[in-house]
Amino acid sequence: MRAALIAFALSMQASAWAAQPMTPADAFALGKSDGAAGGTDVAGQITGANATANVPGYTTTNVNSGYFAGGNGNPRTFGSARVLDCASTVYTQPEQQAECTAINQIAGDRSARPITPIAPTDPTIATGRSIANNPEAVAGSFTSGYSACTTQTVTTPPVYETEICIHEKKIEPVSCQKTLTVTVQLQQCNAGDVLYTYSTYKGDTIRVICDPDPSKLRITGNFTGWCYNDYRGFGHLAFVSVEATPQILQKGFIDFYRTDECKQYQTWTDEQGNSHLSYDENGYPICVLYGPGPVNGPIASMQPDVSPNNVLFGSYYRRGCMLELKPSSCDLADETCTFNLKFINQYNWDDSYYPDIISDLSASMRTPQFHGETDIWDTAACDILNSRTAP
Repeated sequence: MRAALIAFALSMQASAWAAQPMTPADAFALGKSDGAAGGTDVAGQITGANATANVPGYTTTNVNSGYFAGGNGNPRTFGSARVLDCASTVYTQPEQQAECTAINQIAGDRSARPITPIAPTDPTIATGRSIANNPEAVAGSFTSGYSACTTQTVTTPPVYETEICIHEKKIEPVSCQKTLTVTVQLQQCNAGDVLYTYSTYKGDTIRVICDPDPSKLRITGNFTGWCYNDYRGFGHLAFVSVEATPQILQKGFIDFYRTDECKQYQTWTDEQGNSHLSYDENGYPICVLYGPGPVNGPIASMQPDVSPNNVLFGSYYRRGCMLELKPSSCDLADETCTFNLKFINQYNWDDSYYPDIISDLSASMRTPQFHGETDIWDTAACDILNSRTAP
């Protein structure tokens, strides 16, 4: 409607122009200048009242306006209904029939001829886009005719926002391989290594020692005190076999029966014929004949002079010292041995100054020859993995 009024106003002014030939550019420039000059007058004539009075069928309450923003936002459904309505209805009012004539023409053209595609680069589209982007470049400035549009500077205050970035590391299972290399070799104890030891409060010592020959072991003993006539310690050495039932291969020193028993003392006879002992300057009886005497205490039951017997070594003077091999065993498959020993140091057979020592010993150890295992781990791959740290 506005375009119709503008065209009417321009046609009124064009009648006053002198008919003279001009180029298209001159005509376009003249139209722009006349339009700019008469913009104010034309704008004042474009009102709702003038449109109602001069445009047939004009109304501000067209029912079709409710189909989009004012209604449900779906003009397609109601448009299709209008096409069907116009195809079968003839209206008496010229305005409604003119609308249906246009609708029928469009609907018929769409089915009668193929749709012509229009690309975004089509001159019509490109020209319209340039006009929409910069209308003043084509139509000139309208500020002299219209004052409703003004240029304003709007300052928007800064908006501060806190933005948070969350970085998550995906946890995935990672595996590595450790390699164990096991080496098993036949080994032997070092000759002279002490495999077992036992000592008393008086300094007596029993040891089981590795021998260069792996089929046997050495057993040594060092007794002290009254076992010997000179009261000094004496070292003993015996050998036992390494087998399922260990045996004595070689005994050590055995001096079991005492020989210091006085068998005849020196005597004298007085005038009446009575016999009396003779005493030395210290007041002890004088012995003129020595011989073996009785063995007293628990050591007497060991009978080391009887063959066979299990006494490894021992001695007896005023008191007895002895080591006996009790029933023992070796598990050659498991490479272990247990030697059961009986130790006696008979300090107290005739007085109570020192208590006797009677001990049952159990010496457990590895056999002289055994299989040793060497374990070597290769952890290089896992060491690299363990050294990694999270970013």
